[in-house]
Amino acid sequence: MKTSHHPLDLELQFHDPEGSPITMQVIDLSADFLDEIITRCVVTFSMSPEIYQYIDTHELFNLYTDVRSQLFGGEFKPNLNIEIEAKLDPSFIFDIATKFRTIEALSEHIQSINQNHPNDILLNTESWFALNVKQLVELPPEFGEGSLKVGYSTSWAD
Repeated sequence: MKTSHHPLDLELQFHDPEGSPITMQVIDLSADFLDEIITRCVVTFSMSPEIYQYIDTHELFNLYTDVRSQLFGGEFKPNLNIEIEAKLDPSFIFDIATKFRTIEALSEHIQSINQNHPNDILLNTESWFALNVKQLVELPPEFGEGSLKVGYSTSWAD
């Protein structure tokens, strides 16, 4: 199995189950390939703490309380962006795999539906499963320079 990454800087507009729009900054798209066939698709979003709070409260991206592990590394900081890594619902992979053979083609498709087909099922929050939720925080000065990740994983990552 081979994993390909495609860095992105794309605002993607998702819709929650009630149809409310949620704009997310996509920073990475990755796909696992087996014999040049996509077997898994993962996006990494960056968002403000306010958007994360909305996602958390409404359990969007299948981020149910009972699938979360314990928070590691401390607490989320209220002034720093939070990242969610989410995988596409496996039931959509066959369709994706029959249409696209490269990470670049998949990226172009996602950008195209964002612009031209805003109601596409791939833009529904329930079509994605949050794997990891994290925030990069700077170390306190007494520990020197550097940063660490605060966050949690979900059982969807297993």
